[in-house]
Amino acid sequence: MTVQNFQFNKNLKTGTAGVRLGLGSETGYAKAGKKKTKKANRSTEALFKKAMKMIVAGDLNKARSIVDEALSYSPKNINLLRLSGDVYLQQQNLDQALLAYMDAMGIDPFNTSVLNSIGSLLLIMKNQKDANGFFLAAHQTDRKDAYAAYNWVHTSMHLSDWGFFEKLNDILRLGDDTPLNVQPFTLLAISDDPGLHKLRVKARCKILSDAVKENRKFVRSSVVGRKIRIGFFSGDFYSHATMLLLGDFFELLDKDRFEVVIYDFGPITDDEHQQKVKNSAYIYRRVKELSEHELVQLSREDCLDIAVDMKGYTRNGRMAVFAERAAPVQVAYLGYPGTSGLGPVDYFVADEVTVPQSQRQHFSEKIMYMPDCYQPNDRNRKQPDVVPSRTELGLPEGKFIFCSLNNPNKVTPAEFDVWMKLLCNVPESVLWILAPNEEIKNNLTREANARGVGGERLIFAERVSMDDHLARMRQADLFLDAFNCNAHTTASEAVWAGVPLVTKAGNQFAARVAASVVTAIGCPDLVTETIDEYYDLAYKLATEADTYSELRLRLQDNLLTTPLYDSESYARNFEKLMEMAILRYEEGAKPKHLMVREKTSTS
Repeated sequence: MTVQNFQFNKNLKTGTAGVRLGLGSETGYAKAGKKKTKKANRSTEALFKKAMKMIVAGDLNKARSIVDEALSYSPKNINLLRLSGDVYLQQQNLDQALLAYMDAMGIDPFNTSVLNSIGSLLLIMKNQKDANGFFLAAHQTDRKDAYAAYNWVHTSMHLSDWGFFEKLNDILRLGDDTPLNVQPFTLLAISDDPGLHKLRVKARCKILSDAVKENRKFVRSSVVGRKIRIGFFSGDFYSHATMLLLGDFFELLDKDRFEVVIYDFGPITDDEHQQKVKNSAYIYRRVKELSEHELVQLSREDCLDIAVDMKGYTRNGRMAVFAERAAPVQVAYLGYPGTSGLGPVDYFVADEVTVPQSQRQHFSEKIMYMPDCYQPNDRNRKQPDVVPSRTELGLPEGKFIFCSLNNPNKVTPAEFDVWMKLLCNVPESVLWILAPNEEIKNNLTREANARGVGGERLIFAERVSMDDHLARMRQADLFLDAFNCNAHTTASEAVWAGVPLVTKAGNQFAARVAASVVTAIGCPDLVTETIDEYYDLAYKLATEADTYSELRLRLQDNLLTTPLYDSESYARNFEKLMEMAILRYEEGAKPKHLMVREKTSTS
């Protein structure tokens, strides 16, 4: 696809996918707005700035009316048209957003901010290939445009198109000398550098801190003699990977000591996971239509003691709520595998594997250390009623099945090199790898051929329902983890299915999650430190039947006798950390690293 031949279908039905504005693109039109609107009247410039503030604050209705008024003064202002598209985007009117962006592109087809906006919208519409084309066009227009470069890389990763890697070091350095605001999540799979990640996150947070003032004043009574009220904020309270992990977590929290308030800004599904959350909450609130400021006001009216962010910098996250401060104590938990970089977020829930002492410096938060794995897991997770045969899955009988059922965007040439070396040296083996579209299949086949491996050695897995995915996982022999951004939920799914997982512990949190998972299930020997160790262990398990059988039996025996799936103990330890944090606040002390020191003993 080229930008020149991209055709917008005015009858396009985009569904109900929602998004919160990507702050990485705001600076582009903010700067352009300041530059271009000097030629317009003061009213237009003032309205532009006012609309920007309303967007960042999440007051979309007011932003919409302000932008429309500004366009009545200056209908051909490219920055106002882009701003109009951004407001439509947040209002989930994707068709109108694309129309506004295309109108802007009609005025200036080489405007990188507009090209970036169209690319971002296509990304939301799950059109990775065309989004990639627009980001590449923006990057080719302005090689110093970090937003374009990072998103070109991000979409290329989703397509398993690794042609950018020879330029990666230069791209990663974009923004060293000037403020850079990119989606932090795009960094995780391409760089295992927690220092760089913190630097980029802090730059992004500056937009929030400039637009939203933190309010530390709270009117509340002491928690002594009463229940602690905790608010959990997420858009994933439905059949989502996060809920698969949480399982009975909310039900297990001690109702005699805690009141759970759920702030749900996700879709209404009424599936079993959403119903479970509703039934276990002291208060359940649908807040999707509220602005960030309105949500802060509501949480303060609810007199929260602790606010827990479960989204971070993932789609539809609401970091502005935590920038303004929803509660005296604020905690980042589970949703985003890295620092928020946001001063008002006091704590980050981790464990000693994911955040060893040497890595604390890369977090703006103090660390709340769970004694085992930071990740909750549900010991009542369903076992599949029927496990499909290898033949039904398109897998060969009698072969050793290496698998990578991670999202394709986590896979880089570094691990793929190792995987192809394994296929070359373990002749009776195949790689079962997730490849949900033809573009990915073709690219992976080309990469395999370039490494001397025939395409027939790759068995492509499609996306399936959660239940079918858990069932099919049991036919794998060995899960090969990705390096920079490990399997997270998928790691616990693999071990639940009894499949050993070989991982390499990296530097950043996202690169150490699988190490935490296998350590907590009593298999720390599956953790390697170097690429050579990773290869050697995978090769050994694939070629030494006795070693492999012993490991698989140990994994099965440990399933319910080690801490990973001890949901009850996990809830108690989480409660201890919350109590420690709020009592420390009431003592007037600053946040510090907190630890539940006793390891869980399960028998």
